[in-house]
Amino acid sequence: MSVRDVVLDMVKDKKCGYTRTDVEPKPVPTDGKVTWLGNGDGGFTHTGPCEIYIDDKMVLHGDDCEEEYPGGPNGSDKLSEMPVDYSSCNGDCTLSFYWLGFQNEQWQAYVNCVPLKGSGGSTTQTQASNAGSPAIGEKTAETPSTETQSTGGSSAQEQATEAPPAATPQSVETPTTETAPSADTPETESPSVETTTTEAPLTTDTKCKAPARRLRKKGIAL
Repeated sequence: MSVRDVVLDMVKDKKCGYTRTDVEPKPVPTDGKVTWLGNGDGGFTHTGPCEIYIDDKMVLHGDDCEEEYPGGPNGSDKLSEMPVDYSSCNGDCTLSFYWLGFQNEQWQAYVNCVPLKGSGGSTTQTQASNAGSPAIGEKTAETPSTETQSTGGSSAQEQATEAPPAATPQSVETPTTETAPSADTPETESPSVETTTTEAPLTTDTKCKAPARRLRKKGIAL
């Protein structure tokens, strides 16, 4: 079972969380990367697997994205960078990011979708043009320019806070997270996304029992 399968089972009908997909597609990045901005202006902040898809094709999987794609400490502005092959995107496609962050005894699910446009055939030539990599993150963004964000929901019931769409000509990204119900006290986390995409947050927390064991397999991240 993939990380995507587990996340989509948790979020049910919210396949892209609260991410907006009815927006102008962003150009396919030419640097062959996706970046993650953690809460506190660093990289990933929690242990857990992640995966990235171009439409239905898995293009990245990490078992522990915090360890495999480390960013900098809080306040460093050093994002976690993940290599992605965009060559399967020709014309219009959707980049989807799924991450299960392990927090204490619960999983928190992050779902982000970004509509893309163009050809990804040249994305292996990194940093070749203006189209930068999408930056997805946990931090809440306050300006509608280059950041999008999401917030962690409570464990006892599903919650989500929608953030304003963000767009800039450099990259594409739309993070979201959603919380799944659990019996314990709620934990909150505010995810955010930076780049040229629109993002709406969605988080899902659920008791880490059987799911945590299932997800011990390595996953991919964008």
